[in-house]
Amino acid sequence: AKAFLPFALGHQSVLVSEAEEARELQRAMTAREAALKLRYATDGAEFREAVSALRALLPRDSTAREGLVTWVRSSMIQAGAKEEDVAQLEKLRDLEGPVVETWWAKESEEIFRRGRAEGREEGRAEVAEAREEGRREGREESRAEAEARVLVERRATLVRMARRKFDAGTANELGALLEDASGAGRLTEITDLIIDCATGQELLTKAAEVS
Repeated sequence: AKAFLPFALGHQSVLVSEAEEARELQRAMTAREAALKLRYATDGAEFREAVSALRALLPRDSTAREGLVTWVRSSMIQAGAKEEDVAQLEKLRDLEGPVVETWWAKESEEIFRRGRAEGREEGRAEVAEAREEGRREGREESRAEAEARVLVERRATLVRMARRKFDAGTANELGALLEDASGAGRLTEITDLIIDCATGQELLTKAAEVS
């Protein structure tokens, strides 16, 4: 609605995908780009290329070099590498050595295979959960729709009763009042009023108090 336009958010969302950016980089030119390629490397060649670029771009003995080595070591351990092997990685140049070569050639292949299997299991679990949630929401919607339909029918019945006992004008005004009467208990009270009241005006006055 136009009345709400002044309150609408005026910004647009921008998605930044580092993984996609890393895949699109043909050759790392900055330390950030090289770090992205290192983070999202999918094979030993990409990893070595990123390490070589970082060695050329980062100052010697910088904290950034130490941080990268620490991150690679912890990542390899979390992924299943042996701590005694990873302990040999102390400098950025060590990441281009035989320990990491062996890692990419052997252990990473098993990890990727296991990751794909876990991904499939997780996917199946998510599908099952989504189906159950859908069924649950469907049941809740069905109950809500049934209750709403019953209320509409009861309101229509009360309007017809008022028309038959009093007149069309009273019935129309009562119908407007019933739009705000959503509880079954209130509708029951108004049913009693239609029976008990002697005039249409008396009914509308008391129905307004109930609604």
